[in-house]
Amino acid sequence: MSNSLLVNISKYASSHQTSPIENFITEAFAWLLRNDEQVREALCIILQSKGSDQGLSFEQLAESDSLDTQVNFNGKYPDMLWYSKDDQFCVIFEHKVWSELHHKQLHNYRAYAEEHLNKRHAIVLISAHVGQHRQNPNIALCWHEVAQEIQKIDSKNGKLDWIRSEFVDLLKNNGLVDVSPINPLSVAYYNEVKRLDKQLTNISERSRNLSWPLLNQENATVFTIPENRKINQWGRVGLTFSSFVKDNPPAWKPGLFFGFVMDGSDHLIEDLLKEGPIAAVVLSINQKHFLSLKDKGYYDRFVAHLRKQIPKGWHISDRTEKGNRINKWHPLIIYRNLSEFIGDANTLDKQQQTYFRQMSEMQELILGCDSFQSFCNELQDRSMG
Repeated sequence: MSNSLLVNISKYASSHQTSPIENFITEAFAWLLRNDEQVREALCIILQSKGSDQGLSFEQLAESDSLDTQVNFNGKYPDMLWYSKDDQFCVIFEHKVWSELHHKQLHNYRAYAEEHLNKRHAIVLISAHVGQHRQNPNIALCWHEVAQEIQKIDSKNGKLDWIRSEFVDLLKNNGLVDVSPINPLSVAYYNEVKRLDKQLTNISERSRNLSWPLLNQENATVFTIPENRKINQWGRVGLTFSSFVKDNPPAWKPGLFFGFVMDGSDHLIEDLLKEGPIAAVVLSINQKHFLSLKDKGYYDRFVAHLRKQIPKGWHISDRTEKGNRINKWHPLIIYRNLSEFIGDANTLDKQQQTYFRQMSEMQELILGCDSFQSFCNELQDRSMG
């Protein structure tokens, strides 16, 4: 790992289509810790005070400038690892700005560390606010706490003072230091948001046993709605259809989701939700097939067919065109604004009918594409190979 801040930050700038601010902050924080012992000491004081009730000890950490960022945990990448001077202990950091943790993110880090690191370890989550403190990290901090400890350091080293000030300003510029008080309007709308979530779940549950085009047994690829598949998970609400071959269990070969996305952080589609929740069709595959997705051209022909036939008001987002910051389980999103999707349907029955009608039309569109069947055959052949 280079000790050049600009070198480490520059590796993100050319590959991320959305703002890589979490990576910028991580690299700046790591550089500061490597080069400023007083900041290391200040952070260790916070960690010790927060971890004392768990019996955690952070001895020989402040003396160490050994830090790595974006370490590969078998395809998962914690933001930063800080190793003790004697290399018998390390702290695994996950940094969040305004996004949420992914499903089982900290669990995956912990499982890998227990099997492969061969040393004591602790997981520290640093985020914008306490509402993001989930999944049981050993220690949870907010960025404003880090900034406050840095600002307390009494130093007459002009260079270091300037560097610390620059880092705190980076946090301030992203709203992480002077955290705003709770907006009363947000409180007023909170119950409405929760009610919307419940209503969309209700619409989906009532539609599970309807005659969906994808469930027609005469289709070349057979789909089913798995009984154990949750309607509300990963920031989305709706029905998931899984394909299967012969006696094999249903799987994403491919899978198709028809419903609503309320939070785009898991699927890494925040850019599609700038105006609020969306109605969406999500194509899902096993991520191990992502790199070979376009090998035979069926996927590209399928997407091209959809672009020509897509109904008015719907949009296509081919995530394979979005660079590296994508969720490889979900390469294709077909979506439209939720308000436009619901239209003037003002009762639960009418809204369910609207959901079933429009999503059935999307299923018919997909099934009517010859390259979709070829794409399914290709995925299934690979899975059985």
